[in-house]
Amino acid sequence: MMKTRRKTLFQGVKEMNEVHGKHSNTPKKEEPILKGTFVSVLLVGVFIIVSWVGVYLLFILR
Repeated sequence: MMKTRRKTLFQGVKEMNEVHGKHSNTPKKEEPILKGTFVSVLLVGVFIIVSWVGVYLLFILR
C-alpha cells in the first residue's frame, strides 16, 4: 500500500509560495488612510438623499 501524506491548508499555501518565489516574511506595504475618502462619499450620499427627499416633498405638496 502507498502511504499518502495529508497536507494542511497552511502547508500547501507555504509550498506554493516557495515555488512562486513569495515568502511570508516579506514586509507588507502600508495601506493609505482613506478617512477623507470615506467622509467625501458620506457627504455625497447625504446630498443625494436630501435632494431626493426635497423633490419628493415638492411633488407631494403641489
